[in-house]
Amino acid sequence: MNGDVKDYRQPLVTSLGIVLGFLLNFLAGWATGQSPVIQDNADRVVLATIAVSIILMLVVLYRILNANYPDVDPGKYYRLTLRLYMVSIAVAFTGFTLAVLL
Repeated sequence: MNGDVKDYRQPLVTSLGIVLGFLLNFLAGWATGQSPVIQDNADRVVLATIAVSIILMLVVLYRILNANYPDVDPGKYYRLTLRLYMVSIAVAFTGFTLAVLL
């Protein structure tokens, strides 16, 4: 990867916005339910995985929109950002899988 990270911003921000919106919608629906939100340890685990995923996604969003990335090797900067993004997606889907199974 040579040059600038700007060519990779739009697709990453778009996909991140969709997944982050889905996560926040899930949390909003869960919070407005009739029963108490956190009933047992399974709910705590699901909430923790989703919270970690949202925090990681916000870090990724900051990194991809940050205009002051190192000029020396923008490819290395982007690869780390992409790895963080993939970890955040994996954590989110782990949380949703636990929500279904527990």
